[in-house]
Amino acid sequence: MRSYLPCRAMPGAGMATVPRHTKPIHRHYAAALYQLGKIFVAQKNDQLYVNYFEQAIAADSTYSPAYYELYYHYYYRDLPQAMAYFLKYQQHSDPSAENDYQLADLLYLSKNYEPAIDKATSLINQDPSNARLYKLLAYSYLGLNDTTTAMQTMTEYFAKGNDSAYLAKDFETMAELYSTQPGKEDSAMAYYEKAVNRQQDSTAVYAYYKKLTDLSKKLKSFSNEAKWSGKYYSGNDQATNLDLFNWGLAHFRAEEYVQADTVFGSYIAKYPDQAFGYYWRARANSMQDSTMENGTAIPHYKNLIEILEKDTSNATNKKWLIEAYGYVAAYETNKEKDYPEAIAYLQKILAIDPNNKDAQRYISVLEKNVGSKQPTPGGK
Repeated sequence: MRSYLPCRAMPGAGMATVPRHTKPIHRHYAAALYQLGKIFVAQKNDQLYVNYFEQAIAADSTYSPAYYELYYHYYYRDLPQAMAYFLKYQQHSDPSAENDYQLADLLYLSKNYEPAIDKATSLINQDPSNARLYKLLAYSYLGLNDTTTAMQTMTEYFAKGNDSAYLAKDFETMAELYSTQPGKEDSAMAYYEKAVNRQQDSTAVYAYYKKLTDLSKKLKSFSNEAKWSGKYYSGNDQATNLDLFNWGLAHFRAEEYVQADTVFGSYIAKYPDQAFGYYWRARANSMQDSTMENGTAIPHYKNLIEILEKDTSNATNKKWLIEAYGYVAAYETNKEKDYPEAIAYLQKILAIDPNNKDAQRYISVLEKNVGSKQPTPGGK
């Protein structure tokens, strides 16, 4: 998206420029052709209005309003053509700061950064309070990869400008500049949040959410990471299962176990054949119910076991199975006092890890207490 747009005002309407005509015999004819062209501008018929404006300058080569319209037309289509028409317009119009600004803008868009900087600097010397000149300077310095000077001039732009004139792109640019500086992640996030509030394009908004997610993760601000991960995932057709997983994991790392349980529940609903949702939902519930008083993690660990037992050769599956068997065994021992059931789960551990010392020890203790009503020490 371009950062600068030409003013749509015509000479005499806000630009204080008056066309100078040297061919009075053609003046009325050129003006009539120009007015016909304007009719088709309103109808957005570019083929016809371009034709009429070209006829107008053919009739009177000094008729500046037609040059301006052609410049404006090509501004979005062909920058060299736009520049050519603008220089003709400027040649046949009275000098003005607005004309100089639009020339600087064209120089920037044409990637002639140094001439753009020279022109903008000259204009700032004449009008140091003109905020948009600092913005043009900043973007030009960015074009030269001079991020230090770009940040300085963007800072002046925000200091001198009006809040109603700021664009989402302005805040995004400032956020990106802060992102390049170690220790300035908080400032980058503040500007990305401002960009979110100004941006109407949902695709761009999701890009900001992603930036905010990554910065939060870098800062180990897991609660914020979860917040922005959720915004990035929700309603985003481009989001993946990994984005959903990371959303839940951020809640878990932030010790927001209820929210983590909800997100991983959504993961299970969407990807019922994958173990990740079951495992992390079990973990979230085990942390929330740390004394096993309510046994809320048990159904999730049992669901996990059902999924993992389909492939016990997988290293991750094996690791998670041992954890799940151990957790259920501890629950059966300490909460339900069902020692035979606990022993059965511990034996499942030995079936896939015969040398597991913990399982061997707990089985030995529990076997001595089978039938006893006394609580058995141990568990997991």
